[in-house]
Amino acid sequence: MKRFWIVDDEWEDYEAETRLLKDAHPDCEIRVSPEADRKDLEEFGSLADALICQISVKVDRKLLEELKSCKIVSVYGAGFNNVDISAARDLGIDVTNVPGYCAEDLADYVIAAIYRHNLRLSYYAENTGNGLWGAQAVKKRPRRISQQKLFIAGFGNNGRKLAEKAAGVGMKIMYYDYAESAEMTSVAQRTGAVRVSLEEGLAGADVISVHLALTDETKGFFSQKTFARMKPGAHFINTSRGGIVNEPDLITAVKNDVIGAATLDVIINEPPKLDDPILCTENICVTPHISYLSEDSLLELKTRAARNASDVVMGKSIPEVVNRR
Repeated sequence: MKRFWIVDDEWEDYEAETRLLKDAHPDCEIRVSPEADRKDLEEFGSLADALICQISVKVDRKLLEELKSCKIVSVYGAGFNNVDISAARDLGIDVTNVPGYCAEDLADYVIAAIYRHNLRLSYYAENTGNGLWGAQAVKKRPRRISQQKLFIAGFGNNGRKLAEKAAGVGMKIMYYDYAESAEMTSVAQRTGAVRVSLEEGLAGADVISVHLALTDETKGFFSQKTFARMKPGAHFINTSRGGIVNEPDLITAVKNDVIGAATLDVIINEPPKLDDPILCTENICVTPHISYLSEDSLLELKTRAARNASDVVMGKSIPEVVNRR
């Protein structure tokens, strides 16, 4: 009998995972724990064939060593920085993620952010009672979206999907990535996206959208020096990781009109305190880390994470194994 241990404190139900796992392993046992506590670890986790866990769960060497029967750690998400990859490799445990599951949702968010900032519909709706109407109500005339340049910093699954959406509304697209691949070249050809250096992209774009991984090299990369390279009036959008941005520098850049505005779905301290300066700065819009979330993305995430666990337990070789890449 196979055992699947789900460690998660975020989802409300596990119907998708249960259906898939039971179809593949009819007699399997599934246990859901809000955290990898000692009791559940001793009673079930230590015997489990697979651990399926939320992206925030800390899976260190100590925990991995106690998962005596574990063949796979399947992470709910694209990021896997909370799993000790080296230890898992040493112990013969595969680690999988779910790349690209929310690429379309992130792209929709960025496009929505561009339109929100450009057309300011909520501002006009809130001020219809001020006596101004028609052109008199417009303090700053927007530019057409199709006349604006978008710079995509990071051209992985999320960046490429954004390029496709942005091309659909007529934006001119530039992109940067440290690597190159056939997928990047194909999307660039279809969308007219031009590969540029970081410096060129930052200096030439009306909108900058960040899709970089958080690493030692990118931590705090968007700082005073970086914002100073951008166009006055540029709109900075981050849906990747909060740690990529130096938040005090961003606040200063927006307040001093070095750039025009920022839309952030990720910040350094999540959830933030209500008096966090990043929440209290005019022209910085912060949303509660929801850009990835839709009914469709959640179903895909849960289904693919469960399938990864099932496939590895059955001895299948799958491309999502990150510690064999």
